[in-house]
Amino acid sequence: MSSADDVVYLWHEGVYPPMEMHVSQVYGYVFDDQGRVTVLCDDSMWNLPGGRPESTDENQVATLVREVHEEVQIEIADPVYLGFQEVRRRGANPYAQLRMAARAIRFLDRKPDPDKGRVHVRRRCSVSEALALLDWGPVVEEQAKAAVCVAQSRWYLPMDEMVSGYTD
Repeated sequence: MSSADDVVYLWHEGVYPPMEMHVSQVYGYVFDDQGRVTVLCDDSMWNLPGGRPESTDENQVATLVREVHEEVQIEIADPVYLGFQEVRRRGANPYAQLRMAARAIRFLDRKPDPDKGRVHVRRRCSVSEALALLDWGPVVEEQAKAAVCVAQSRWYLPMDEMVSGYTD
């Protein structure tokens, strides 16, 4: 658990949020064949690809597929649900931010994100470098461990921290 500015983040690994809890976002740890994870830079802040569920999305997988394609132009396969981050803000109902892991199967030509109309910087890097860029605090470490576990056990990806990053 961490708190800052009256916000508390709680990680719930492997379980879904209660039905009555609003899901505000679906973000993904998207791994390439070399075990690198993709992050993007938006308004000079680093983030995982993902975003808000839309009414046209059938489920959280559809949200992740759509958002990853829109933001970083990557086609993904085999998405795996990791858990959710519960966000508690003073004076507001708690809400959920879902986290998933997926395989990058195809990197497409860069295009502007339809939401903001600009091409985001897309970086593939080690998980530890991604955590440093994200700078989300201790709660993200448990999420990343769950993602790495999936990448190693399900996809047999190398998790070599010495892999150099690639930005495009």
